[in-house]
Amino acid sequence: MLSPSPSKGLAAGLRPLAAHLLGALIWALPIGLGFALCLESPPLVERLRNLVFDYDQEIEPRPYSADGPVRVVDIDDASLAQIGQWPWPRRRLADLARHLFAQGAAVVAFDILFSEQDRATPQNLLAQLPDIPERKSLGDALAARGLIEDPSLQQALARGPSVLTLVLTNGNRTDVPVKSGFATLGDDPRPFLPHFRGAILPLADLMDKAAGLGAINWQPDRDLIVRKVPLIFTQGAGDASRLVPSLDAEILRVAQQASTILVKSSNASNTGGFGAKTGIVNVKIGALQIATEADGAVRVHYAGSAAARHLSAWRVLAGNVADRDIAGRIILIGSSASALADIRSTPLEAAVPGVDIHAELLEHVLSGTTLARPDYAPGLEALLLVLGGAVMAVMARFTKPVAAVGVLLLSLEALAFANFYAFSRMGLLFDPLMPGATWVLAYATMTIAVYRRSERQREFVRKAFSRYLAPALVERLAKDPSRLELGGEARDVSVLFADVRDFTGRSEGLSAVEVVQFLNGVLTPLTQSVLNEAGTIDKYFGDGLMAFWNAPLDVANHAERACAAALTMRDALPALNARLVETGIETRAIEIGIGINTGEAFVGNMGSNMRFDYSIVGDTVNIAARLEEATKDLGVPILVAESTMQAAPGFLFVPLGEIVLRGRSHRTPIYALHGRATEAAEEFARFLQLHKAALAAAAAEEPDAAAKIRAARDHFYGAAYVGFYARLEPDIPAFLPRAV
Repeated sequence: MLSPSPSKGLAAGLRPLAAHLLGALIWALPIGLGFALCLESPPLVERLRNLVFDYDQEIEPRPYSADGPVRVVDIDDASLAQIGQWPWPRRRLADLARHLFAQGAAVVAFDILFSEQDRATPQNLLAQLPDIPERKSLGDALAARGLIEDPSLQQALARGPSVLTLVLTNGNRTDVPVKSGFATLGDDPRPFLPHFRGAILPLADLMDKAAGLGAINWQPDRDLIVRKVPLIFTQGAGDASRLVPSLDAEILRVAQQASTILVKSSNASNTGGFGAKTGIVNVKIGALQIATEADGAVRVHYAGSAAARHLSAWRVLAGNVADRDIAGRIILIGSSASALADIRSTPLEAAVPGVDIHAELLEHVLSGTTLARPDYAPGLEALLLVLGGAVMAVMARFTKPVAAVGVLLLSLEALAFANFYAFSRMGLLFDPLMPGATWVLAYATMTIAVYRRSERQREFVRKAFSRYLAPALVERLAKDPSRLELGGEARDVSVLFADVRDFTGRSEGLSAVEVVQFLNGVLTPLTQSVLNEAGTIDKYFGDGLMAFWNAPLDVANHAERACAAALTMRDALPALNARLVETGIETRAIEIGIGINTGEAFVGNMGSNMRFDYSIVGDTVNIAARLEEATKDLGVPILVAESTMQAAPGFLFVPLGEIVLRGRSHRTPIYALHGRATEAAEEFARFLQLHKAALAAAAAEEPDAAAKIRAARDHFYGAAYVGFYARLEPDIPAFLPRAV
């Protein structure tokens, strides 16, 4: 006995393991990819994440209060039309500051960089005149009256708490005379902050009079939308770099008359970090503790443009603004004039004045609003990503598509709701995009894998059964390959055997090629007859075939379908004989014998795991085969068992008595399949009466048996049973010991 080689046995044993590993890799791949992207946050992911956060703000912007603590004195288009083109003389801005302080402004901050001399001062105007004696005389006269210089803005800045702006640059190093003190807790914050080498400062005489000095640099995202506003920068070189407050941080400090800004970073007390340097946690300015992101920036929850926030500059100068709109408020002086081009984009609006963003941040902080992405967010999102992805993959693999899609959609809705709830009620930003996208990808990947596996199974089924089953049955079986299981099942079936008469004698005079051509020519129409009636070809044996119905899939009225196939085979013989004569393969007319039986049989894949055939076994099969053999002795083309006759009411049958089939010990009632029930009922009934009388007379050896046999034979329908009646002669009734 030969045994399989060890290498083949090992390969066979490893195949299931390899299949499981491949399946695990299929669902783990999208989850691993999503996990890496979630923790690394490449620019594209960060950009998409920001779009989700923007959408949250669009749905629920920060409520704006008309009685808010911030007002913008706007050098708008109307003010330019009333007062004149920009730049205005410094004395005009000084008048503006004096009006504001007189009306009780808490802080006056200029969103204007005073880095150059005022071109409208008498001294600068004199310099633009021709060099003539009169110019000197005019200069001397102005100097004598103390008008050559214009210190009005310096004087106005000294009247109250004022804040000026500077711009940080990467040009030549310039030391910034920071007016605020700084204290730090925890890790050094400088590595996390936006860094610049130099600065563009206001004029020194103006800086001296201002209470505060802050940077107005923006840090927009790649799409140029300002989502976060820095509170602190670093400026200088290396370890000598210093902390510089933003304009907004300096306004909050001056408004509270605080002297120091406290920066709290990771690994300070009560901040966590556990040794890891994760960045800045919060910034404390006076009584305000402001939660920031790791880079010291505040993510602003925008309210959007509000008319109540703006006061036109010309109305302030004209005294047309009520004290209640100024007193006790932070006043920002800036411009919305389109010609001055200080326009930015926010998550809510494509174009807003830059001064509005400062106002929005101050309102955000002073209203107690928080909006931050917590340090634990990436870890929580990664956990949800892995767990949800695994669940979706399992659902896609083991549940029905409708249920899996339902769970996926509900999970995505729950994720979106949780994200929006955290945003609107807790001021926390969590990313639903990466977990949700990974869940969808894991589901889609596993679905594709399952689909491909199903397609391979269906293709296997199609190839295995396309030559044996009707195309409609092949497709039905391909949709449910589980019907093909090694071992099979017991089913009620109809079995048909068909065989060509005297094939051995015919093949003696044919070459091997001609034998094949003969078999192909005969079996092709017989096979087509079976397939047309939704039957299954079990096997071919020489010049015959075996077929069955109602397996592997249900076939309604399978006994009638088998009878219809048998009649089609019988009716196809004239055309088949004509084709054989034309081809010269066979000149003698061929005849076939067909046996049909209906009953329970065992149907399924029989053999081994390496090789099996879909076949049918049982006593029902044996009887059908013996009926086909009996057609030779009885001289009729189609014999059926009583069970088939009873299950096919749409057909006509002729009883032929009871016989002992080969290999069986008891008698079996048999019937000849005559035709469809569409034939004339009266004529067939008359023939059937004559036939039964002849059958009874022959069995009883009555004297007039021969006459009765001839009467039945001579009937129109009796011509089909000449061979049978020849065997009913009184001297040879042995095979019919008892009539039915």
